[in-house]
Amino acid sequence: GMQQRIIIAIALSCNPKLLLADEPTTALDVTIQAQILELLRKINKEQGTGIILVTHDLAVVAEFCQKVAVMYAGKLVEVGPADKITSQPEHPYTQALLKSIPKIGDKNAKIKSIPGNVPDLAALPPGCAFYPRCEKAMPECQKEEIPWQGVENGWRVRCLCYQ
Repeated sequence: GMQQRIIIAIALSCNPKLLLADEPTTALDVTIQAQILELLRKINKEQGTGIILVTHDLAVVAEFCQKVAVMYAGKLVEVGPADKITSQPEHPYTQALLKSIPKIGDKNAKIKSIPGNVPDLAALPPGCAFYPRCEKAMPECQKEEIPWQGVENGWRVRCLCYQ
């Protein structure tokens, strides 16, 4: 936690307008994690510094972020308000990510893994890269790049299942 604080302090020493925080809470216990997130909130509020938080931790996203962009295989698949996407995601990958989070207090709940393998980023197929692992895949998904579909104000998803 102290190392994270030092790195944040170094990054802020030149008063940036934008801070790219790449996994700032990884490998920290929840108490230190909360302190780091509170420090980032304080920096955002007091200095007006914009923060791009890069993380795989959707609980942190739900707590800290206003807007979220979900990526799969290097491409955006869903963009919108964090509260909406973390509570009712539209893209099958985002849905699968949320289903893979353990439920605290539910001893009988099983963690659902995402089937299949991560694609080779050097040889991505046309269409949706999540197609081979997607429970909702259709033949059209593998033909060409999937266009954005509007869900509601500022919320977009790149999936043919959403109409």
